[in-house]
Amino acid sequence: MKVFSIIPLALAVACASADLPFLVAEDLRIAEGNSPRELVVGFELSQPAPRAASARVELIGQTATAGEDYSPYTGIVNWEKGQKQAEIRIEILGDTAHEPDESLWVSFSEPKGTLLPNPFFTLTLENDDSYSGADSGFVSPTSYPGYSLVWADEFEGSVLNSESWNYETGNSGWGNNELQFYRSGPSNVRLENGRMIITARQESFSGADYTSARLTTQGKREFQYGRIDIRAKLPKGQGIWPALWMLGANISQVGWPACGETDIMELIGHQPNKVHATAHWGAQGSGSTYRTGTFTKPQGDFSQSYHVFSMIWVEGSLQFLVDDQLYHTVNNSHVSPATYRHNAPFFFIANVAVGGNWPGSPDASTVFPQSMFVDYIRVFQ
Repeated sequence: MKVFSIIPLALAVACASADLPFLVAEDLRIAEGNSPRELVVGFELSQPAPRAASARVELIGQTATAGEDYSPYTGIVNWEKGQKQAEIRIEILGDTAHEPDESLWVSFSEPKGTLLPNPFFTLTLENDDSYSGADSGFVSPTSYPGYSLVWADEFEGSVLNSESWNYETGNSGWGNNELQFYRSGPSNVRLENGRMIITARQESFSGADYTSARLTTQGKREFQYGRIDIRAKLPKGQGIWPALWMLGANISQVGWPACGETDIMELIGHQPNKVHATAHWGAQGSGSTYRTGTFTKPQGDFSQSYHVFSMIWVEGSLQFLVDDQLYHTVNNSHVSPATYRHNAPFFFIANVAVGGNWPGSPDASTVFPQSMFVDYIRVFQ
């Protein structure tokens, strides 16, 4: 097996005791590879060990799976007196499947003669396999009788089209007590193999414990009526909340919910076999009134393959479909005597929230990162 040697840079960490050295380690990213190989991972102490030192090391899977992405490992790393560096050898099980990046923890415990200010670091296995063919799942037609395609984003290329999309950033809670900080960098949203990938990560940033991305077409692509098809594969897990939705283009003038809101697809991560469609309305400055419908997948869940989430939007009526199956309708009669808000231009929003009033917070069962893959958005009129 080919051997790769990785020695991470020292991380400056303050230590309360001047007598004992402390372990320094940084997160690592390596190419996954196409076949099993041995990886030499080095560790370093902050100063030469004044006496023999050791720590227990264990690999703990996060999105990476033991026996599938790497071989399980538990062992002891040792430093002789006067040494700063030590290493372990682990086996990475490469493959040729195109998949998201996967991560595991290199965890330290039971220190002797050293301190552990950071008891683990993250090893990320970067996908290095090419995409071959369309992912499995439902595919909608590229045309419909009586309709013309007026706008589409197929997410080709390497960067998001700035003529169509805006990044919304921050960690204001977004009216739902959400926990993430929305960012604009490639760590949280990227284009790859004709997909827009929005990724929620468990990482500290600007006072938040999670990061993700939220994109809108506000002021750039706004529509009134038509058929909308969005093909996507969804994330899952307690506290994960992906959404593909729309807001009234007049939100800056009248606020929410007077602008109207149309949720084409929402999924609550602890129920990954169910998606929800909702229309919201209400008077300016009031609370929202809404009507929700739920589609339950009879087998499996929405993270396993692509599905097409559609809305047929005409004056006075909204129809919601999954894979061309109608499951929910909202029309004037459901809203009356309130003002129907959906006979006006709306813009798109795509995001993956973490936490919030509806899904609740992540817990020990939640696996990060989690990604929503959007294959295309098409608008026919």
